Amino acid sequence: MILTASCIFGVESILSTEIKKLGYEVIKVDNGRVTYIGDESAIARSNINLRTAGRVFINLGSFDVFSFDDLFDNVYKIDWDNYIEQDMQIVVKVSSLKSKLTSVPTCQSIIKKSIVNKLKKKYSILPESGDRVLISVYILKDKVDLFIDTTGTSLHKRGYRIKNYIAPLSETIAASLVLLSYYRSGRILFDPFCGSGTIPIETAMIAKNIAPGGNRKFASNSYSFIDKAIWTQAYEQAYDLENNYNEKIIYGSDILSEAIEMSKFHAKRANVASLINFNVSDVTLLEKKDDYGIIICNPPYGERMLDAIETNELYNKMKISFNKFDTWSKYIYTAVDRFEYIYGKRADKRRKIFNGKINCTYYQYFGPKPL
Repeated sequence: MILTASCIFGVESILSTEIKKLGYEVIKVDNGRVTYIGDESAIARSNINLRTAGRVFINLGSFDVFSFDDLFDNVYKIDWDNYIEQDMQIVVKVSSLKSKLTSVPTCQSIIKKSIVNKLKKKYSILPESGDRVLISVYILKDKVDLFIDTTGTSLHKRGYRIKNYIAPLSETIAASLVLLSYYRSGRILFDPFCGSGTIPIETAMIAKNIAPGGNRKFASNSYSFIDKAIWTQAYEQAYDLENNYNEKIIYGSDILSEAIEMSKFHAKRANVASLINFNVSDVTLLEKKDDYGIIICNPPYGERMLDAIETNELYNKMKISFNKFDTWSKYIYTAVDRFEYIYGKRADKRRKIFNGKINCTYYQYFGPKPL
């Protein structure tokens, strides 16, 4: 079976590494997606364990289309009865870009009609009264990629963050920032702009090896072609791999007390409150806890919270404070133009990682290796 996991632009290599660590062969890495080989258990394990993926799809194939007739005929060729039971509700989602087939509603209608007609060769009646099956179709120019969405609600919805904060960072981006850093269990980590706590919480989950999807359900939990025992085994395996790590050396601070209260609430829901120190503090008051450590942060910027003058003032304060941590590695994720000029130092490494439609850069400053 060919599977495809989607991701934020810029973290494809991290997602590819995650998939390989699960034991699956990656066959292609594209912008925003990684394609690999796996069986039904790979669907369950991928959804439960991948930290940087957005969704996991079954790849049903690609084909060229130049007309609506081409679209109908190619969709009809697929053996839909391998995936869709008689009473399932068929939901079709289409994205079309630079294609001759410009009408998304028309494409959706034709695709569903083709699927239904094929299924009627086996089932005389399709009541669509049962669970939903999600068909995702991406049309770029004259090429169609056809998938079954096994995830449903995006994988960044871990389940612990139920209160909203100003311009929150998604869980998948936060996990990506940590995995791209030199963070390892046992190292001190600071986030001095923690907001609702996402970076410290994702760090703590990585430290304890808590599966990000271990406490939620997915669209494919109800897909009949995946045995229920496969899901049971995948959840149990994820729980068994959690460890007893319990050092309280992850720190999150924010200038707003309501942000810290929200962070503590979310950390409890994620079962990692015992690993994190949250406190109300200004970035200028950041104190060294050790000679070596890591700072990972997503400070406010103009498109999210502050105007240009406020952003420059804040980043200058951050520069002065961070200069005290000369032996620490520092990782700063922001969309601020000329950040390195404001910060006063060129990054050792930069990586473009989109935050939704915002083009952000992850600036990486490497400290010396601990003695």
